[in-house]
Order: sequence, then structure tokens, then C-alpha cells
Amino acid sequence: MRVSGLGLFLGRFAIVISIALAGCNQIDAHPDGQGSGSDPTPALLERAEGGEIAAQLSAGRFYRTASLEAEGAERARRESEALRWLTLAAEQENAEAQAELGIALATAQGQNRNVAEARRWLGRAGLAGQASAYFMLGELSQSGEGSAPNPVVAVGFWKKAAGLGHTGSLHRLAEAHERGLGVDPDIEGALGYYREAAAAGYANSQYRLAVIFDEGVLTGRDALEAVKYYRMAAEQGHSPAQAQLGYLYARGDGVVQRYDEAHRFSRMAAEQGDADGCNNLAVLYLKGLGVEQSFDEALRWYRLAAQHNHPGAQNMLGTIYLTGQGVPVDAGEAEHWWRMAAEQGYAAAQYNLGGMFSRKLSPSIAADEALDWLARAAEQGHRSATKELAELQTTIAEETTTATAGEEATVPAAVGSATL
Repeated sequence: MRVSGLGLFLGRFAIVISIALAGCNQIDAHPDGQGSGSDPTPALLERAEGGEIAAQLSAGRFYRTASLEAEGAERARRESEALRWLTLAAEQENAEAQAELGIALATAQGQNRNVAEARRWLGRAGLAGQASAYFMLGELSQSGEGSAPNPVVAVGFWKKAAGLGHTGSLHRLAEAHERGLGVDPDIEGALGYYREAAAAGYANSQYRLAVIFDEGVLTGRDALEAVKYYRMAAEQGHSPAQAQLGYLYARGDGVVQRYDEAHRFSRMAAEQGDADGCNNLAVLYLKGLGVEQSFDEALRWYRLAAQHNHPGAQNMLGTIYLTGQGVPVDAGEAEHWWRMAAEQGYAAAQYNLGGMFSRKLSPSIAADEALDWLARAAEQGHRSATKELAELQTTIAEETTTATAGEEATVPAAVGSATL
């Protein structure tokens, strides 16, 4: 995460990549497979039972999609049904079914999961020109599922998939070149793959390019390029991109400062449960930027952000509860939220938590714990923490010296000592 100098928002720069194939050329379930939610239509099942490959493939896809919405025994049942129908179609040499079957076997849970069998079907599907099969083989090789991790082999599979037009594999190749996984580190090569995937509409690549240009670590910072790619990803519903774009509009960084746009993009992200988006909205409502000032709304969004483990929001909630801004003063609640943020390494919260000892705000925080939190904050360059740490160390040293002197003064002379 990156904290702005203004302290308004947190930008989230984590790479959000899932092993799931969304955005990776995965084909949706056949429309005529729509049934009750847990099973396809009787008409589709009848066709599948009759040996129609397309119907078997649609039934398998339906059950596989439906399994993601279930848990426990019901998920296992749906996965089993997906495997049954996909196997019937795959055994009739349907390449799409072979790819789907391999993916289903690799991503299923419990006893339905069989990586070795997944590799077999994925290999057959890949040879038949199924890009998604090569992509999944790359995933399995990279993670070491069923064998030792082998990034070199993974890169080979992703190149085959990319050659067949698989945008998710372009993104994986970009990551490999960026991090030097299976290939020599090559930022220019990484940027080339990211750009190719981004141009094809792959939101994760658009977001990663935006982060690279925003941070300016791997290449020179270019706020205009960052905004360009954040916007591309945001328009596809990518919530971290929406949150960061809202942040940039609030700062006027790479765009003309517009709080209404900051509010619009932040709300898009927040309504998807994005912690940064929630925190953005909280700040906007607290300060009345682009919206009517509302402490109730600010508190609502701070709480949501804090519940999603946003350390800045957690720290702010601690301050709100200690000062009683719109809520009853509650030092215990303040300590709770500060502790959550402090444990995530948030320097301001570490300082606040450590300071509770000197201010006698918490009966549970002892001197040694206070020293520890203040030292952690000081190590991150928090000046107030550095000052308070020194003062507390001095106070403790003086109290120790006084106590020791008092003890020595009460020790009686040794009995039977020789005197003249």
C-alpha cells in the first residue's frame, strides 16, 4: 500500500491475480442450460443423456459454474456432476470439453480434485489448440501442483497459450519478465506483454501498467499514463483501479482536480467492497469534498473500510472513539481499532497505541509494550513516536533509579560487622 503525503487516501497497489479463468477466454455456460439454479433444464439433461456432445458440454459447464455458488456437500455434488458430463464429452474427442474437464479437475475441492488426471486432459486439449488448457498447465507448473514448481516450463505453456490469443497468458508472461520467474528480468519485455494484454481489454494488465507508471519505481513516473490505464481498468469494473482513480482526482494528480469525480469513482469501488474506496468516501464526507458534509456518512464508510482491514480507517476510527466525534468517548474501542492498524504495521496507530500508556488511557498496556509500539513507529520515521519513545525511556530510567535508591536506603547494616 502507498500512503499519500496529504494523508487523504490509501492507494492499493497489490497485484490482483486469480487462478480463476475469468477474463482468460473462458466460454460461459450454454444459454439453454439455465435451470433451477442447482441443475440445468430437464430438456438439456435429456439431450445430454442421449449422447449429444454440445449438451453434455453445456451441462458440465452449468454444474461447474453452479458449484462455485455452493458449499459443502452440495458443492461436491455439483462438481461431481460437472466432471461426469465433461468426461462424457471429452471422451468423444471434444477439445473444448477436454480443456474444461482438465480445468475442473485442477480446481475442484476434496476428492473431486485430481491434478494428475487434469494434466492428462489439459495436455490433450492443448495439442488440439485449446489456449485455456495451456494456460492452466502453466498455472500448475508455476505453483508446483502435482510436481515440483517449474517456472521455465510454466513460461513455455503460457507462450503457447498466448500464441493462441489467450490474454491471461500475456499477463502471466509479463509478470514472469517483471519478476524474473523462468526468464531473465526484463522490464521492457514485461511492459510489452502488459501493453498487449491491456490493449486486448485485460483489466489486470491495465491495472498493473497503471501501478507501474504511478509508482515510478520500475520506470519513470508518468501520471498521465497511470491515469490512462487506471481509467481503462476502472471502466471494466476493476475496483482497485476505481479507488485509485478517485484518489488521483481528489489530489489533482495526472487529472484536473475534481471532487465530484473523486466521489464517483470512489463510490464505484466502495460499492464492490473495496477498502480503499470506502476510506476515500469517508474522507470526502468528513471534509465535505464533492458531497454535502456528513459525519454520519463518514463514520459509516470508515467502519466499512476498517472492517475490510484498511489500516488508515482503523486508525481514524480509534481517533474518533477517543475524541468522541459523533460517538460516545470509548478508550477501549479506540485501543481496539488502533491495535488492529498497528498490527498491520501502520506507524500512526503504533504511535497512538504506545502513547496510551503515558496518557494513562489503557489499563492493559504496560510500559514494555508501549516502548515496543513506539519503537516500531520510530523505525518507520514517525517523528512524534521517536520523541515520545526517548521521553518514556528517560522517565522509566529515572523511576528505576529512584526506586533502586529507595531500596538501598532501607537495607540495614550487617549484623556483627567489625567497627572501630
